[in-house]
Amino acid sequence: MIPTGEPAGRAEVWVDGTRSEAGDGSRTRPFASLSEALARVQEGGPPVRVHLAPGRYRGPFVLPAGLELVGAGEGSVLYGEGAEPVIRAPGGVLLKDLAFEAEGKGAVGVLLVGGSRAEVREATFTGAFKRGVEARDAEVELESVRFHGLVTALYQEAGRVRLRHVSVEGGSEAGLFVQRGTLRLEDVTVTGHEYGLQSMKATLEGRGFTSVRALRAGLALVGSQAELEDTVVLDSGGFGGVSLVASETVLRGLRVEGGEEYGVSVSRGRLQLERAVITGLKTRDGDAGDGLHLRDAQVEVEGLLVREAAGVGVLAAQGSQVVLREVSLEACREAGVWAETLAQVTAVGLEVRGSGGPALVALEDGVLRVDALTAWDNAAGLVMADCQGATGVTLSRVTGQGVGTATGPGLTCVVASPSP
Repeated sequence: MIPTGEPAGRAEVWVDGTRSEAGDGSRTRPFASLSEALARVQEGGPPVRVHLAPGRYRGPFVLPAGLELVGAGEGSVLYGEGAEPVIRAPGGVLLKDLAFEAEGKGAVGVLLVGGSRAEVREATFTGAFKRGVEARDAEVELESVRFHGLVTALYQEAGRVRLRHVSVEGGSEAGLFVQRGTLRLEDVTVTGHEYGLQSMKATLEGRGFTSVRALRAGLALVGSQAELEDTVVLDSGGFGGVSLVASETVLRGLRVEGGEEYGVSVSRGRLQLERAVITGLKTRDGDAGDGLHLRDAQVEVEGLLVREAAGVGVLAAQGSQVVLREVSLEACREAGVWAETLAQVTAVGLEVRGSGGPALVALEDGVLRVDALTAWDNAAGLVMADCQGATGVTLSRVTGQGVGTATGPGLTCVVASPSP
């Protein structure tokens, strides 16, 4: 975000808040306060690097464009009281090796607005900050930054933000929130919080996002575009592991474990899912717990394992168009694949094993077309279908145990040709 290279003639200033005598800002006679150092920096003048010794420095501070503020690690503490931002940076700045603490509720750690550009590196934010970093129409890079106990670590509105090696834990609302901006992620973990990551009409990209114990959902996207690799959601809450509404999403390398409701839920929009593993889903009221829960959605899946889901392995409804390739559904309590209310599911290379109900269900004008189906040990046999209206099931190359029930009495809408 900040132009690389060292500007010629960068002045260096030292600050030590533990000193009682006046200084001149040199290494041997540092200023006694950060405010004094900032007062000596001329707006539009030569670039300056300020070295901040260990100590506690009370804000708020307004940093001029081009300033570098470098601390000595967690001992160099910037703190604020009330709702005033600890740091305002209307221009480009670099913050490195600093700690931010909130004394009181409602404060913002770093506020960036109006096209400002900033880097925050190797910093720590702790306490009851309402927002650790608030970026409005700004370009920001956070690298090796830790947030602990904040309501929201990042609040982004428009602009571009990049997170690398960032950890967030112990907060109450969304760990990361982005609206109408572009957010790039690399090796980011959010533990706790209402949502791990929540977006509204935003663009997301990157790899290595992990959400642990989100109270609602690990990843919740509304009206957004996303392309993410190696996403992990562990022990998500009542809105599922991944919740997608009216979004265009590509997920490669997804792992969801131990969610209270759905693994992935999609309402409207499109999803391309590759190399996904969803295991150990539960349900509170007996009406959820599906690996994939799809409504009015266009979905393509390649390489999916759903194991031990309290509901259905893949449920498609409300006109969803779904293509499954190389999908394995094991020990799903209700059924393997379920199509209803005008949904159409086409599967090639499907295995359903150990279902508590049938392998396949088609109801209310739902259509299933399955080629290369393997079915084993499903408690209610191969197919359940109401055979009303446009409901239909077409099977080819069927192998396994209990596959002969496909053409049993009452299943007039099932066309099957089991393999020898």
